Amino acid sequence: MRNGFILILGLWSVVSCQEIKDCELETSRDYAIVGFYESDSVEKEVKTVAFAKVYAPDYDDYYYISSTSDTTLTDDTISATGLYLYSEAETIDYLFETDSINYSLTIEYTPHLRIYYDECDPVYSYKIDTAYSNEFDSVAIIYRPLGEFQTTYNLEVYF
Repeated sequence: MRNGFILILGLWSVVSCQEIKDCELETSRDYAIVGFYESDSVEKEVKTVAFAKVYAPDYDDYYYISSTSDTTLTDDTISATGLYLYSEAETIDYLFETDSINYSLTIEYTPHLRIYYDECDPVYSYKIDTAYSNEFDSVAIIYRPLGEFQTTYNLEVYF
């Protein structure tokens, strides 16, 4: 009985020390979450906006179009959006088009190549270095790393 218990305990300790190689476990994401706020309010007031188009001119594969130009969407307002970062660059410019004015937002960031296991594909993690705009009133970096399980915005844009 005692030898059986020691054998089971030994097998359990060997199995429990094995690494779990799950290539699907990622701790980072490839987009920054941007929230919009009123610039002239005393309190931090969320701003709901309708952009006709949000896009990165140097990259064709991502843009957001509101229902002001796409009738298939039911809601044309947002108070936050995700802006993708690309591993091939360290700077990206986004344009936010409205009926009256166009805004630009530049994000400078550092991509970090991560290889967790030989069997898994490499993944990138990102950290925002700076963000600025000539048209928005101000841009604040709230959380620099782009975390998969983060619950806060990376950037706050005031206008």
